[in-house]
Amino acid sequence: MSRKLVVLGILFGLVSMIVVGWSTSPLTINAENLASSATYSEQQGYQQFVKQLPQRVSDEVTWKTPFYMGNGGLPRVIRDCGAYITVGELLVQQEKPEMPPLEPRKQIALTFDDGPNNKSTIQILDILQKYDVKATFFVLGQNVVKHPDVVNRMYIEGHEIANHSWGHKNLTKLNPAQMHAEIDRASEAIFEATGHYPTSYRPPYGAIDASVRQEIRLTPVLWNIDTMDWYHKDSLKTLENVQANAKDGGIILMHDIHQQSADALEAVIQYLQQEDYEFITADELNN
Repeated sequence: MSRKLVVLGILFGLVSMIVVGWSTSPLTINAENLASSATYSEQQGYQQFVKQLPQRVSDEVTWKTPFYMGNGGLPRVIRDCGAYITVGELLVQQEKPEMPPLEPRKQIALTFDDGPNNKSTIQILDILQKYDVKATFFVLGQNVVKHPDVVNRMYIEGHEIANHSWGHKNLTKLNPAQMHAEIDRASEAIFEATGHYPTSYRPPYGAIDASVRQEIRLTPVLWNIDTMDWYHKDSLKTLENVQANAKDGGIILMHDIHQQSADALEAVIQYLQQEDYEFITADELNN
């Protein structure tokens, strides 16, 4: 009987040693300590993980899924090794395809002369606000003092306000003192309405010569797209002229004192947006 007990004891010890050895084997993983990670590609994570295992382990073990390597997530032989494999080393960044550089957008400036008034200028401001478009207004000093609230709205809404003289006189036909009177008086009116002096001007009729350039120290701004709205006073023709002449770096000339120009503006903006133009002020375009 005692002999049987001895044999049973030996067998029990052998079984215990086998069980303990199996539980600590590098080929055995406690599934409760493993959690799948959704933060990386399973296939790529698996391949990268297996490549970093000792060769004998990767040869002998069939890894079915990549594992989140938290504490206890690896067999002890790997946890205790000098080069511990961290989660960060397993995460695989999905490479984004290289995109070609974006082409710079075409830029164009809307400019309005001879205002403001309290009707068509207001309509133009409303349309610009609706489409979040900034424009440049070349205002006459004599109209600024009549409608300072309109000029102040232009400034508050981010439009550029520039000088178009006091009374729309041809500067090339004036002496230096008269030139300064036309420009300086208008600049003072703009300052009274906005608290800021203009830095640019558009000479009436686009008339400028060496004498005007020498006397007037503001930056002169002309145009290269004339809608002819002042001549035909037809909203459709205004749009057609823009469609025929729009170009990158264009400065469009319109007049906010004409109702037909105000009526044409929304279609003009929609067309230029469809053509992927970016609206900027004349000052931004020149700089």
